[in-house]
This record gives sequence, C-alpha cells and structure tokens, in this order.
Amino acid sequence: MSMPFRPGVSAIALAILTVAGPLRAGDPPVLVPVEGRPLPAALAATDSDGNLVFEAAGGRRVFSRRDIVCWGRCAEPERGPVLLLHDGSLLAAQLVGLKDGVMKADSDSLGLLEIPISRLAALVLELPAAPVERDRLLDRALQAESAETRAVLLNGDVVRGRLLALGGADIQLETEVGPLTLAFGRVSSITFPRAAAESAAAPGRMVVGLDDGSRVLAERLAIDERGATLVSGGGAWTADLKRLVFLQPASDRVVYLSDLAPEGYRHVPFLNFAWNYRLDRNVLGGRLRNAGQIYLKGIGMHTASRLTFAPPEDAKLFQASLAIDDAANELGSVRFRVFVDGGQKYVSPTIRGGDPPVPIEVDVSGAKRVDLVVDYADRADVQDHANWLGARFVR
Repeated sequence: MSMPFRPGVSAIALAILTVAGPLRAGDPPVLVPVEGRPLPAALAATDSDGNLVFEAAGGRRVFSRRDIVCWGRCAEPERGPVLLLHDGSLLAAQLVGLKDGVMKADSDSLGLLEIPISRLAALVLELPAAPVERDRLLDRALQAESAETRAVLLNGDVVRGRLLALGGADIQLETEVGPLTLAFGRVSSITFPRAAAESAAAPGRMVVGLDDGSRVLAERLAIDERGATLVSGGGAWTADLKRLVFLQPASDRVVYLSDLAPEGYRHVPFLNFAWNYRLDRNVLGGRLRNAGQIYLKGIGMHTASRLTFAPPEDAKLFQASLAIDDAANELGSVRFRVFVDGGQKYVSPTIRGGDPPVPIEVDVSGAKRVDLVVDYADRADVQDHANWLGARFVR
C-alpha cells in the first residue's frame, strides 16, 4: 500500500467541531450538535416533548435528542465494585445483598438500587489500575456466556456452580463437589447466566454518564426541580442533576462507522508484527482515550493501514476527531487521510502522542466508498496507536 505524503493537500469541507484547545479540569461541559459548532453549555432541563434544554451564552437552547452527538465528558469508575448489566450499563455501587432474585446495591450517585438478577451480567469486585487491563476485564465479564454462575479468582482460577447466596463479604455456590463459600477478597469478578427473556439493549437508548463513572442506557431521561430521573429496563432511578456529566443519545441522523461492517482492510506492517483494527477500542483492546478522556465510539488503527466503508446512501458528512491513544504514553506519530471514492479529500498534519484531538469534517454526499488511512510519520510505527474518535456519517 503506497500512501505518500504530499505537502499542501488540504481538506475540503473541513470544519471545527469542538471548542479549540484541550479540555481542562473546571472547563464547562461542551455540547456537540450534529450540525453546527460545539458550544459550552450546562444541562438544565427536559421539556414535555423529551427535548433537552441547555443554558448557554445568549440564553437557553433547546435540542432534540436526534440533533445531538454528545454532551459533556464521560467519567470512569476509579475502583470496584461495579455492576454490569446485560444491556451494557455499568453501575459503580457497593453490594448490599441478594434476596428473592433481586440484587441490592448502594450507588453514590443513584442511591439504593434494586436490580433483578436476570438483568445482571457481572459483578466486578476489583478493577486493575492499568486502563487497558481494566477495559479487558470488563469486556470479558460482559461477554462471558455460561449456563452457570462463574466466580473468577484473583489467581485466574474459575469456579462454576449454582448461586446459593451473595452478600456481605462472600459468595456461596453449589458446585459439582458440593457447597462452596468464597470470600470476596479472593474473587476478581462474578458472572451470571443470561436469562432467556433478557436481551441486549433496545435501539434508541441514551447513554447517561454520572460523575462516579456509572453509565446507564436509559430509554427516557426527565429533568425537573427534583433532579434527573433515568428510566431503564422498566425501573426508574433518580440522581441530582449535578451528578450528570455526559450524554450520548442514539440518533437516526448519526451512523457510527463502528456499527457498520467494513468493506475491506489492508495493513502493511513496518516489520513483521501485524495489527488489526478495533471497533470502539484502541488497537490494544482498551477503550479509546485521549488526554484522560474516554470515548465510547470510534475506531483504533495502526500504521500503515487502510479501512474501507460504504456510507449510507443519504450520508452528507464524515466527522471524527483524530488523536493518538493515551496508551501510547505520549509516543507515536501518524498522518491521517480520508479518501472518498478513491480521491484524497483530507490529509492531517503530523499528529503525535500527547496532542489534543484534531476535529475534521469531510463532504461524502453521494459517495460509494470512504477509506480511512493512517500512515507513518516521525518514527516508523513506534506506538502509532491511532484513534478516529467518534467516527460517524451524518445524514
């Protein structure tokens, strides 16, 4: 794959999608609309039609959910335990106990939770300090498929059986050799069987992020003087509005490339080690991160590679923010390119580890093919963990 750099090639239809400069602690949250410039804005309310109301410079602004890409910054839990639900929700909460098929847990942001065990995918008691290892553990716990409850011990051993009791400081299982009690201090995670009636998240849900790292996939969000009410899985949880730090609604105007099947992929290793692309993950298998911020959607690639997509027929724009993942430890240097129907429409400057994301917007109206390319820059392929953050087609 030959991808020479040609100085002077500029983007067409390039637009700034985020407020200039990296976000810092204390900066106001930023609202990213589907169209138009992002703006600092505080979430204020919801109206009777379910629209989101924000306080911004010049007064209140009302946005339909379908006209929003995201708002705020997604937080992460710093430590366990966390509850993982089958729909993908993650709840930072201390376990209280299990009774009559209902798990009770105490959440700092949402209060006392009562969750049917049929909704629970896993309980992760200890989170590794290294972000990539933490992400891999959470992914394994969420994706585990078993007809029995599985307790994964800190040494990697796995104990399977029928759940008898859970709470206090231990778990009790009926195993093939008889009843067994395991202290939580020996357990890394516990995964639960999926009930036949429990399915993945229904389309149209909104990711609601809280300041303790919880992420709820909510069917409905209502905000009034009492706080924010999140309706999820038939239940309703309430939080102080100040605890909400992130929103990412599902929108029929936005198609994330990570939700599409690529048309093709080609990678030319610098030496002999080949890298695959990752959807919604960096090339190491961790969450997409830049400057300590987590991004739920996007694509991780490594130099030198090309990933091809067929945009929806009604797609007008391709939007993304370009960055080197935090996992590169401020190393890595790449150039990003976008080709539309074989013609180069965008080439980035050299983007290095530690740089803030570079937002881009490219016209793809009527396009049949879009190629995303990452190419070598300063130091061959060393730590070239390239991220297309929030990569999406906009209708």
